[in-house]
Amino acid sequence: MKNTVTLGKKIKAYLLILTLLSVINLLTSPSYIWVVWPAIGMEIGLVVSTLSRNESRDISL
Repeated sequence: MKNTVTLGKKIKAYLLILTLLSVINLLTSPSYIWVVWPAIGMEIGLVVSTLSRNESRDISL
């Protein structure tokens, strides 16, 4: 059986992690919002993962 993680679960994890990082960011260094950098990196990974999933589907006309 193939272990698959749905897109919804990935988005929930993304939001949970970014919420935690945002709180840490605001508590430790509110003058510099560094949380955007992990957000961009994670978003790139999410997009690439989604696109690679769509390419692997066999679509026949």
